[in-house]
Amino acid sequence: MRRFRLLALLVAAVLVVSGCSSLPRSGDVHTVNPSGGVDSNVGLVGQPPAEDATPEEIVLGFLIASRAGVEDNFAVARQYLLSATSAEWDPFAQVRVYPDSQSIQTSRTSTGAVRAKVGSLGTLASDGTYTESLNEAVTISDFSLARDSDGQWRIANLDDGVLLSEHTFFSQLYTETPVYFLSWDQQTLVADLRWFPRQEAATRAVNALIAGPSPWLAEGLTSSIPTDTKLVRPVNVEDSVATVELSGNVLSLSESERANVTEQITQTVMAAESVQDVEVTAQGTPLVDNDAVNLSDYPYGSYGISLLSGGDPAVEVNGEPVGVSGLDMSDAGLEGLAVSYSSDDPLYASIGDDGDSLYVMDPSAESYNVVATGSDLVEPSFDKDGFVWTGDRSNEGGLTAFATRFEGPEENATNPVAAPWLEGMTVRNIAVSRDGSRIVVVADTGGETAMFSAGIVRNADDAPISLSEPIRVGQRLTGVSSVAWIGPTELVVLGRTSAGSDTSLYSVKVGGPTTRLASLQGTNTASMTAGRGEQSVVILTDTGTVMGRSGGAWRNITTSVDAVAFPG
Repeated sequence: MRRFRLLALLVAAVLVVSGCSSLPRSGDVHTVNPSGGVDSNVGLVGQPPAEDATPEEIVLGFLIASRAGVEDNFAVARQYLLSATSAEWDPFAQVRVYPDSQSIQTSRTSTGAVRAKVGSLGTLASDGTYTESLNEAVTISDFSLARDSDGQWRIANLDDGVLLSEHTFFSQLYTETPVYFLSWDQQTLVADLRWFPRQEAATRAVNALIAGPSPWLAEGLTSSIPTDTKLVRPVNVEDSVATVELSGNVLSLSESERANVTEQITQTVMAAESVQDVEVTAQGTPLVDNDAVNLSDYPYGSYGISLLSGGDPAVEVNGEPVGVSGLDMSDAGLEGLAVSYSSDDPLYASIGDDGDSLYVMDPSAESYNVVATGSDLVEPSFDKDGFVWTGDRSNEGGLTAFATRFEGPEENATNPVAAPWLEGMTVRNIAVSRDGSRIVVVADTGGETAMFSAGIVRNADDAPISLSEPIRVGQRLTGVSSVAWIGPTELVVLGRTSAGSDTSLYSVKVGGPTTRLASLQGTNTASMTAGRGEQSVVILTDTGTVMGRSGGAWRNITTSVDAVAFPG
């Protein structure tokens, strides 16, 4: 039944058209509504073109063969193309992903082509980077056909790439693969999310690692792998051990550099393949004698929830908010809360004085300071090195990062962070990643709310100085009120998909798709925070009740709270 459903869907997608003989140049729009079921283990084998096949049959056969082409190097799919077309067609140039259950409409163009239109979820580029589509985006494709020297119909013109349905094909043929680079200080791994064909994932991931990070990350990250390094042969997996053979130039690296190379490649390959160990060699020589480096890709410890209650930072004790000793901030009118990465003596940051001041509070010293001023400042975010970030909501092209660990004059601790692309936007939220190399900015621009992820560029003193040109993430969300990092490439977002829809929790991959985690209907959720994984999410209702996840349900933690925060 699954195969018949698929064929019905593909028939609707047939695009036939102009060639040497007369083809129809008009006709009605047709719609096909495939069933909503998904086969979790689909395998197709493409068949060569049948003799005297019609243009419709040629395109239908090509669509089937191209879906199987990831596994046969598109050998069968190319038989449906004219020789010249086959030489030019690049099936790996892009993968356009569409919903399994969405209708596909076909209609004739004025030139005789048949145009297929279907909703778009995203596009995968040849380098493995995935760009999610906007909520109402569509994919449109036209095919043209001509007769070959034997009088058989063959495809003469088509778009590069292939079209795959989300779960039936894309998720079966491609795998999510983080490619690991180093943070600016080489203390953590930073994941650059890619998607590669499952059968070649490890080899493609290592080649992507050698080629370097995506442009938006390039200025803020580093790598111990020299740019002239080559992968000598495809990654080999045998008995749950992957072997990666590099060119001999890496043998001239220092011991610490070789250890970093090994760690980068090991973690990248283990994310791409189900292996227990990775051996990295050059000219038959292991790069390291033992696993001397163990870098985290998500440097986040075990922390309790922090609160803002009655105008003061607080913690939860036996179901009640208890103010942190040593502070009395009741006159500052604090809004929002950020907490530094410390289990023993954390710092707290909030916006006060009607949005014009950034307060940093140190309970252990029983002190606080106004460290930055502005106009309607955005709620702050800490990074792992003690910089606390904020900026004017009505933005003029930058943010501010204050160094809480700076030992010189306070005025020298304030770092302007250039971000020209923010000019004219209204900033709603910011969240610095756990590794301190990326930041997510939620901002209103052009009449919509958008999420951007940018790389953080730092100077020789580790101070942030600018943000890279960003990428859009979470494009399918139209309203976002809170955002937090919960993994190396994953955000949890409080938002909705359309005006008037229910507010829900969503998982947003930085370089991947958006999926809904949980509905919040009936909770009157006002804001949210999180630490590690989706089960860490804590929500705050508009009546001041704090609730945490407990499996698929919510449990009350405390009440009378104005803001909630995990470190970050």
